[in-house]
Formats: sequence, structure tokens, C-alpha cells
Amino acid sequence: MRWWMLLGVWLALPMAAMAQVQPATVVVLDTLHQMHAEVPAYDNTALGHAIERLKPDVLCVELQPDDLVTRPPEKTKQEYPAVVYPLIDRHHYRVYAMEPAEPLYDRLLAPYRANTVAFYSREPAQAKAFGQYVDGLYEVLKARWTSPASVNDDVTDAALRAKHALQEALMGPGEHAGWEAWNGHFLQVIQRAARENPRRRIVVLVGAEHGFWLREHLRDAPGVTLLDTPQALADHGAD
Repeated sequence: MRWWMLLGVWLALPMAAMAQVQPATVVVLDTLHQMHAEVPAYDNTALGHAIERLKPDVLCVELQPDDLVTRPPEKTKQEYPAVVYPLIDRHHYRVYAMEPAEPLYDRLLAPYRANTVAFYSREPAQAKAFGQYVDGLYEVLKARWTSPASVNDDVTDAALRAKHALQEALMGPGEHAGWEAWNGHFLQVIQRAARENPRRRIVVLVGAEHGFWLREHLRDAPGVTLLDTPQALADHGAD
């Protein structure tokens, strides 16, 4: 009987240890890539201040692993050489690249891009109208983005969620599959970072169109406590 009692205690120890592991705290902070230059309230300086005031222990970034080593020029993601790399050097954050290395990078993106090209070739009138809609949407959003919090709030998420719902309706199943696969890889990396950094604060830097998707999927993810981004910014005085 004593042996069985000892065995029960021994088996319970790993479960008790797991229960005591606290989740990582995660904040998804949308970035605007080259559009930071077009939004005075969320220019590169404001982005840098927002990141620092959130006090991350870990960054998850929208780059491939090799980019963190070679730091190539960025035509689109201009916030990385301008803001993010200098912050990494200054604060020595632990960093996770969310984009996959080759050959997975091309395996995920090639069919997604091919589906987009096919849509523009097959439905030029719809493609033109959709492009005008996207241009107009961003003009409205840029006028509305008067703080880092407004770039990361529910209204922005709703607007970009609706944009992607329309995009999928127009472009078909290939658009949905590609979008889910690409964001799904981001999510896997964030969850790995959370497992490897319990009790730490993880700031996820991702283009604004991905923010709503990641927030929705992280909200109930195991091992993660997702913070409301505007509230986290307000709590740390980023506005």
C-alpha cells in the first residue's frame, strides 16, 4: 500500500509542476511598415516609444530567421532598420522570427501569390474595384489613426477583418487557405515563444492586417495571457 501511495505522489509531481507554470503575457502591436511615414501620430519615433514602454522581454518579429543576422534593406518593412534593429541592440531582447525560412517560405507563399495573380487576370474589373476600395479604406484609416492605440483598437481590427472577408469572397478558397497558413505559422512561433518564456512579456510586432487574426487566435491559446493592446499602451503611458 505504501508503495502505491508513493507511486501516486510521484506521478502527480509533473502535473503539479505544470500547473504552477505561469503563462507568458503577450501584446500584439501592429506596425504600418512604410506607412509610418504617412501617420504622424505613429511615425517611427512613436513606434519605438511604444515598444520600449511596453517593456518586452521577448520580441516576435515579421522577418525570416536570416534577416535577423544579415539585416537587409527593407523597402516595405522600413520600421526594422529604422527602429526595431536599434532597439534589439540597445535592450538585447530575445527575438523570434515569425516568417519561415526556405523552403517553407516559398511553399507557403507561392500558391497564395499565384491565386492573387490568377484573380487579377481572371477578374480585372473586380480587381480594379477592390484596389480602389483598399486605397480608400487606408485613406480613412490613416486619417483616423491619431495614436498608437487607435492603430491597434477594435475599430481598426473590424475594418481590416471586413477587408479580408471581402478579399476571400472575391479571390476564392486559395486566398483563405493562403492567409490561414501564413498567419498560422506566425501563431505557431508565438506559441513556441510563450512556452519557452513563461512569466515573460512578449511583444508581437506584425503588420496591421495580421493583428486582428492573431488577437483572435491568441485570446484563448494555452500558455498565453493576451493583453488588450490599447489598454496596455495606456497603462504604460505610450500615448
